[in-house]
Amino acid sequence: MMITIDKTFNGKKVHAQKGDVIEIQLAENSTSGYLWKIKSLDEKHLNYIEEKNEISGNAPGAGGVRIFSVKVIEKGVTELQFSLGNQWENDTTDTFKVTIES
Repeated sequence: MMITIDKTFNGKKVHAQKGDVIEIQLAENSTSGYLWKIKSLDEKHLNYIEEKNEISGNAPGAGGVRIFSVKVIEKGVTELQFSLGNQWENDTTDTFKVTIES
């Protein structure tokens, strides 16, 4: 089963089953240099599948959504964390975390 979550799930718990794919959609404007990245992923419980960026619109500098996909590979409780920041200053302007219970 596919479970889709977004920023409204920040700090919340998501229930999933072993084998489920969780798609995390986080809004960003990649042209600003500030990108979402995985800060913490428990590889015992979750398998990273892919990351992609979807631009919303054709206008120069248009924002979009960064989409991360992970698969639940083991039963248990784990936390998945992300941070938004730029790479050249190594700063964090926003964070997102969700607890996954399977």
